Amino acid sequence: MSNTTILRNGTFFDGTGSQGRITDVLIQDGKIAEIGQIPPIENAHEIDAKGCWVMPGFLDIHTHYDAEVEVMPGLEESVRHGTTTVVFGNCSLSSAIGSEQEMLELFSRVENMPTDILRAWLKDKVTWKTTAEYYEHLDTLPVGPNIASFIGHSNVRISAMGFERSLRIRKAEEQELKKMDKIVAEAMEAGYLGLSIDMLPFHRILGEYKAEFKGISVPSQQASVKEYRRLANIVRRFDRVLQATPNAVDKKSVLHLLRMSAGIFQKPLKTTIVAALDVKSDKKIHLLATTLAEVANNLLGANIRWQALAEPFLNYADGPITPLFEEFPSAVKAIGASHEERKMLFADAEFRKWFKKDWNHGGASVFPRRLDDMWIEKSPVAKHIGKSFAQIAQEEGKDALEYFMDLMAKYDTQIRWYSAVANHRPKQRLRLLSHRTTIPGFNDSGAHNVNMAFQDGSLQVLRQAQANPDVLPIEKAIYRLTKMAADWLGLDAGSLTKGKRADVVIIDPEKLKTNLGSPIEDYDSRLGGAMRLVKRSDGIVRHVLIGGEEVFNEKGFHQQLGQKKFGRLLRSQF
Repeated sequence: MSNTTILRNGTFFDGTGSQGRITDVLIQDGKIAEIGQIPPIENAHEIDAKGCWVMPGFLDIHTHYDAEVEVMPGLEESVRHGTTTVVFGNCSLSSAIGSEQEMLELFSRVENMPTDILRAWLKDKVTWKTTAEYYEHLDTLPVGPNIASFIGHSNVRISAMGFERSLRIRKAEEQELKKMDKIVAEAMEAGYLGLSIDMLPFHRILGEYKAEFKGISVPSQQASVKEYRRLANIVRRFDRVLQATPNAVDKKSVLHLLRMSAGIFQKPLKTTIVAALDVKSDKKIHLLATTLAEVANNLLGANIRWQALAEPFLNYADGPITPLFEEFPSAVKAIGASHEERKMLFADAEFRKWFKKDWNHGGASVFPRRLDDMWIEKSPVAKHIGKSFAQIAQEEGKDALEYFMDLMAKYDTQIRWYSAVANHRPKQRLRLLSHRTTIPGFNDSGAHNVNMAFQDGSLQVLRQAQANPDVLPIEKAIYRLTKMAADWLGLDAGSLTKGKRADVVIIDPEKLKTNLGSPIEDYDSRLGGAMRLVKRSDGIVRHVLIGGEEVFNEKGFHQQLGQKKFGRLLRSQF
């Protein structure tokens, strides 16, 4: 195949925020060679982009592909939506250090990945011992998109303290802290983007190693604020990024992050926080989040960017198995139980009393706990389908919560339901996507595969910009999805200027108006035939080029995607 490609007559956006213009683009040896009128070149591969948008490939700044990249390095479900760079190692979890079992303990329950599949993915794959060796390993993988990673604090804590102490001990000993310091510093020297920490107690350990640990929050959440600050200061010293997941029901955790990021008498710490959402259970929280970030950035010299989800936070559940229920102590026990044990729990009077108390508690909650907004997609009882739990309870003349527990006791995971718990209001969602304290992201690609599918997040942003150019002009939306995100994270990606690597997506703007779809079920043999939710954006993405090579078009994927190295490992530019 020719190493020369010409993109003809597309509306070209370079990713800098400049307005689009109709022009040609010459790509040679994987880089942008010329932008302008290009004469015919013998044996060049030409792509007709007339009527389409030509732009830099998208960055997915929040993924959990750490395990999947080992066995499915093409990462097709992101590439098909125009993503050419992915970042993993988020939420304190990474594959950078640790044993297979420790990674299984960390990822399986938090990201709701089938344990047997995850075990098969990791089996005999972990050959590295240090963060530097892990990056050397990543550099050998035949990846589709470019990849980059944070180092996960939970892994760091396990490595320095041992698995059991990392879960039991809040105040690490000085010798253990020094080990953590060394690991984080070595990761920064190897080119990691920064450190990810997790304060959200709903992220829990699998408990296969020891039953007593089942449902305990991951190691990063066991740490003291002093430990977070100490490690954050190492990240600050290298001018890297702290990725943080705050405690969604304890607003003090955000204040701790503001303080860590502050630049008074020191340089600011770049801090990206998950996530600025318009939550149904608290309709003003998104305003508070952006206001706090602005105050911190303007008055305290901080450098904070919330991650913003581009679409309604639609979450699917199998019976009581959903990350949303991890905030209820009674549900935590049920989620960790077997199929038959769960049925027995929901039939037990004492457990039902406990569950009801959790459900009706008056404190802060992420999940709105509205049975009239929990919709049944699958059920052994056909008349349930398409109705809310409140509706079917009313039809049976029963209390809604009591009837929900009855159904769990009888059917457990045979009932599949969904609920949009946040980002349901278009105006507020667009405000977050365009706000100066946010970066579009939090797609969680590769995680919660049976619960949600946001792999098309960048296209969702463009669609909303297309419909609301007065709020978010399309060139600004592209900038936020590409160069702005790359520059802030310290990645050599996100723009199409002469001499830059040609990571390109070509989009049909007419099809963008109508062809974004809902999640669908997909069964992949590489997942052992297990189901996962995916998105399809048929016809919207015409072409995806990574390093100048066409890896996806309307006919499908390059036949060597996942076998040949198209992307590259991106190390921090800071």
